[in-house]
Amino acid sequence: MPGGSRRCPTVTDTAGSEVEEAPVEHVVAMLRERLYGAISCLATLVVLTRYTEDDTSGWARMLDVAVTMGGLWAASLLADWVAHLAVHEQAPHGMERWRILQASGQILQAAALPLAALATAGFGLLDTDTAMWVAKWILVGELGLIALLAVRRTRLPWWQQILTVATLVAVGLLVIAVKVLAH
Repeated sequence: MPGGSRRCPTVTDTAGSEVEEAPVEHVVAMLRERLYGAISCLATLVVLTRYTEDDTSGWARMLDVAVTMGGLWAASLLADWVAHLAVHEQAPHGMERWRILQASGQILQAAALPLAALATAGFGLLDTDTAMWVAKWILVGELGLIALLAVRRTRLPWWQQILTVATLVAVGLLVIAVKVLAH
């Protein structure tokens, strides 16, 4: 179909009804945005670590991360919207609009657990520095999980799947290490 995406295959859900599967392009967009969100959130936390003192509030760090991730989400949403306008010559409607929101929303979802970790500092359960380290380790784990989900159904040999997961986790650790060594 001109200007559109490939037709979505259908699958049968647990109730026996046919349900349209997401197009491959949408799954790719969701994984890309989740990965982008996780790495961006991790980089934000690493930078904020430099400016976190003993008296820094967990709520202040939550606000910093929320504003940063909200800005990235808005940029992603706007970029997808404009790209859709350019390609399809009209605003997205119905399922297209939902898929754009769903893909860009992965950026916000990537920040949800790190924000929860920072909330523990806001409530006084952890000091802010510890909560930030917990949030960073959550994101490194998230990167590994994203890689695992991405390679689990591939035709790659098992050792290449493991190498892919390890490489993405190493990228997260490298982000932390570079910042720690730089300061």
